[in-house]
Amino acid sequence: MPRKVRLTRMIGRMGEVAHDLSNLHFSGFCSIQGWEPDITAYRYDDRIEIWVDLAGVEKSEIHVDVLPDRVRISGERKPPLPTRDTSGQCRQVLTMEIECGHFGREIQLPVEVDRDRVSAKQENGLLWIILPLAAK
Repeated sequence: MPRKVRLTRMIGRMGEVAHDLSNLHFSGFCSIQGWEPDITAYRYDDRIEIWVDLAGVEKSEIHVDVLPDRVRISGERKPPLPTRDTSGQCRQVLTMEIECGHFGREIQLPVEVDRDRVSAKQENGLLWIILPLAAK
């Protein structure tokens, strides 16, 4: 087969591959360093409350370290396994926006908290951390 014909076929095939790749829509991938969960923090007269968006993270995978001047939250969100049914198989990933893997977030506190009275609860995908202020 002449070289020009092979090159033309190769270029045509590369165009097909480029077209296939252009139809994939990935918004982002998990970084090697991990991801940071979103938080909202409130300061009251007697406490600081922080809620952390950790949807899909198992309670056993969440670690909270309370230091005198900051809170460190870390853990891992494992990717869910795709559901298997008999109606077909996944042909294309349309988007990947939910980050998985290791995460970490450190929040500086404006005042000292009483580390012995800290409490936390997980509810509806949110982690609530209640940090009573230290006695003056």
